Amino acid sequence: MNGYIYLVQWISSDIPFKPTTGVKLSPDQWDAEKELPTDLNLKTTDGIKVVDILAKFKGAMASARQEVKITRKDLKTTFYSHLKGEVIRGGPMAVTSPSVLEYFEMRVKEFEADKKSNCKSYRTTYNNFLQFVGKKRPTFDDLTLSFYEDFRRFLEKTKDYKKNMVAGQVKNLKMIVGEAYRKKLTANNDFKEFKAGREPAVNVFLNLAELDKIYNLYFKEKHSSYDRVRDSFIVASFTGLRFKDWGRVRSDFIVNGMLRIQSAKTNEVSQIPIHKYVKAILDKYDGVMPEQISNQKTNDAIKIVCRCARLNQSVEKPYTKGGKRKSKPDVFKKWQMCSTHTARRSLCTNLILQGASPFAVMKISGHKNFESFQKYIKLDEILAGDSLKALPMFQDKTIQKPENKVKVVPRIILSNPTLQQL
Repeated sequence: MNGYIYLVQWISSDIPFKPTTGVKLSPDQWDAEKELPTDLNLKTTDGIKVVDILAKFKGAMASARQEVKITRKDLKTTFYSHLKGEVIRGGPMAVTSPSVLEYFEMRVKEFEADKKSNCKSYRTTYNNFLQFVGKKRPTFDDLTLSFYEDFRRFLEKTKDYKKNMVAGQVKNLKMIVGEAYRKKLTANNDFKEFKAGREPAVNVFLNLAELDKIYNLYFKEKHSSYDRVRDSFIVASFTGLRFKDWGRVRSDFIVNGMLRIQSAKTNEVSQIPIHKYVKAILDKYDGVMPEQISNQKTNDAIKIVCRCARLNQSVEKPYTKGGKRKSKPDVFKKWQMCSTHTARRSLCTNLILQGASPFAVMKISGHKNFESFQKYIKLDEILAGDSLKALPMFQDKTIQKPENKVKVVPRIILSNPTLQQL
C-alpha cells in the first residue's frame, strides 16, 4: 500500500477502474470497516475535509454508473466528466448533482461513528429510501415535490407506519437534502415543501404521590439492579436531568442546597434545589450515583419498577396508521408508558402544578420558546383541568338522600280516558 485512497469500481469481472482521490493517509487514520477516516474532521494540507473529497468521488462514480447503463459510454470518461462541477466549501471540484444514496450513506456512517443519539433513526430512513428507489439512483435534482409525495405514501401504505413515524422519516430526509442544498450540491429547493403532519403525542408524568410510592418500594438483594434504577429514576424525577447526566450527580456539586450541573448535551448550567429524596439517595451511595446501564435496559427496568408501584391507571393512545385514523385507540397501563424521559417530564409538570413560573422551569427543561414548552407538558390541558375541577359541581361533598315524597296518582275519568290532573 502506498497510503493513497482509491475508489474501486469493476468495469468487468476482471478489469477494475481505480481512480485515486489524491488523499494520502496512514493506516491508523483510516477505518477500513466504515470506509471513512477515523477522524471525520480530518483535513488535507489545502484545508479540505477528507470526507468531502470522498463524497465528491462517490457521487461522481454513482452518477457515472447510472449514465453508462443508459448510454453505454466508457465508464472512465463518464466518471471524469462527472467529477467536474461546483466547489465544496472552497475545496476541489465536485460533482454538480451527486447520487442521493451515496451522500446519505456517508452522512449516516458519520452519525454512527460519532455515536449520535439519532443515528438509528437516520439508518432506518436510509434503508427505507433505498427500498423505495429500488434500482434507481436518483440525484438531488430528482427530489421533486412529486417524488416526495410518492415516498410519503410508500411510508404510509407499504411500510404501514404511524403518522408520527412518517413525520420523523420525512424530517430526516429533509435534513439530508437541506444540508446538500446548503453545500451547493444542488440548486433544487423543493425539499422546503416536504411536510408531514404530526398528531399530538400521548405522554405521561408521575405526580408526587406516585413518586412517593416508587421511592418507598423495597427490593430484595437479588433484585439490586432494580433498586439502583429506581434510585436513579427518583433523582432524575426531582432534578429534571437528561439520561446522559443521571450518573454525573454528586454531593460535591451541591452548594447551599442547590445542585449546580452542566448539561452534557447543551452545555447549559442548571441550578436545581435539592429534594430530600435526592439527598438521601446520594448519601446511600456515598455521594455519587450508582453505575448506569444503557438507555434501553434502563427503560425496560423502569417499566418493571413502575409496575411494582402498581401504576395501573389506563391510558388511551389514539393514532393514525397507514394513512387511516384508528377508530379504537390502543389502551396501555401507565407503567407501560414510563421511560427515562418520564422523569424529566414529571419534574417540569409537578413544578408547574406547585405554582412555579413556566419560564423558571424552562431553564431546567432547556426549552427555548414558550410554545414548545406548553406542548411538552400540555400546560393548557393541565390548567383547564384544574380550573374545571375547582368548580362547585365537582367538589367532593356528601350526597344527601332525597326526601320521601308522596306518590301522586293521576285521576282518570274512564269515560273520557285523558289525564285530567295530577
